[in-house]
Amino acid sequence: MNNNIYAAIDLGSNSFHMLVVQNVAGTPRTIAKIKRKVRLASGLDDNNYLDDGAMNRGWQCLTLFAERLVDIPTQHIKIVSTATLRLAKNADVFCAKAHDILGLPIDIISGEQEAALIYHGMAVTSDSADKRMIVDIGGASTELILGQGFKPLVLNSLNIGCVTWLQRYFGDGLLSIANFEQAMSAAAAEITQVQQDYLAHDWQLSLGASGSIQAVQEVLVAQGLNEEITLDKLNVVLQQTIACKELNNLNLVGLKQERKLVFASGLAILMSLFKQLNIDRMIGSGGALREGLIDQLFAQPVPEDIRANCCEQLQQRFQLNTDRALKTAKTALDFACQLSNPPLKKQDIELLRYAALLHEIGTSVEFLNANRHGYYLLSHFAMAGFSKQQRQLIAVLVGNYKNDFDSSLLGQQAWCSAQDALRLTCCLRLAIIVNGGAQSYRRHTIKLESATDHIVINLSSTTVNENPLLAAELEQEVSINELVTLSIV
Repeated sequence: MNNNIYAAIDLGSNSFHMLVVQNVAGTPRTIAKIKRKVRLASGLDDNNYLDDGAMNRGWQCLTLFAERLVDIPTQHIKIVSTATLRLAKNADVFCAKAHDILGLPIDIISGEQEAALIYHGMAVTSDSADKRMIVDIGGASTELILGQGFKPLVLNSLNIGCVTWLQRYFGDGLLSIANFEQAMSAAAAEITQVQQDYLAHDWQLSLGASGSIQAVQEVLVAQGLNEEITLDKLNVVLQQTIACKELNNLNLVGLKQERKLVFASGLAILMSLFKQLNIDRMIGSGGALREGLIDQLFAQPVPEDIRANCCEQLQQRFQLNTDRALKTAKTALDFACQLSNPPLKKQDIELLRYAALLHEIGTSVEFLNANRHGYYLLSHFAMAGFSKQQRQLIAVLVGNYKNDFDSSLLGQQAWCSAQDALRLTCCLRLAIIVNGGAQSYRRHTIKLESATDHIVINLSSTTVNENPLLAAELEQEVSINELVTLSIV
């Protein structure tokens, strides 16, 4: 038996998922993810009975899952089912055979339990904020959770899903304005019943934890936008979708084949949520139900700051000089705050801080090209608390922390504009120069002035005379970085 291996299985209405992790010093390390499109909800008839075809698809999937569970202790496995089996009047038939296949019981959880697990899975993997709204659009239900820290405050599970809405409002296969209006109107009617539960609160961050939301993000990023979802962007995607006219012809840049069938219905639900709940922006969550199950199986205390904990683990793993990294981070943030014309966004400056704390990670491979090694490592690590695009910006900054400036990397991130990424990179590079050598941490001797297209480094003649190496390194930086100029006064 593998006593440090754990598995969580989620029998969803659209897909069945299995997450297998290894317990490494109290932290889950993913070793397998298996997903199959079962579309169980499509097998529900008007009387809420599952047909044989849907049940057979589910059992075939579980037969595959069973193969991976053989060497995992039963007490390390948790299996739950959600909306479709909550609704199905013959769920006992499905669960009985599922038990025979897996050798373990199936826990049909309530909508409120599902919402709580989704929130917990998000909380242990995503950046924290005072209050957060979590949205999970499933195949037959949509969970809405408002929480603070690690505590859910308002939980609701609505009978809205991308599979059921596909059948009801896009059953004719047409991507028409009329079909979208009907789908959004019906979703709005469901959301209105719980609307005031959420509008009575203010929240700082909206997170999406479903395949529908991930699919929208992938489309946005593939089309040159960042991963932040807004209603304006959703309207653009809606018009592109309607222009395809039929589901069979749906062909959006960035849309995976496996999501095409339920993309329109998920998009309609998401747009209704934005409108009814006054959501201004949303990004993807790092985890959801399965991560919540794994954390329950681990029974480990949850760190208060997910991002800080992730950063500390990487620093320890690669034996980074934390004192030097902290000084560099302080200087980089000081420089970033000086660039006030126009100002950098608070969330971008925060990511600059993590890039500064981890910038030397590539030295564990080799010093000369440490920036390149750091870029590769941070591009491929799963970093709890950071979305994919946030992680990519950190990697891009680290990839340019020294040596010749590689502007091509800036186009490989979509979190912020290329110009802002360039300005953040300059702050990091200058902070590293300022904190180099024995006389480190001289940020008070340098002041920056900024405009949209350039940064001026103001350096006193006294500082130049007292620190010739610093002055030489800054002059070299100016020679290879077109954005910065040096002014000695």
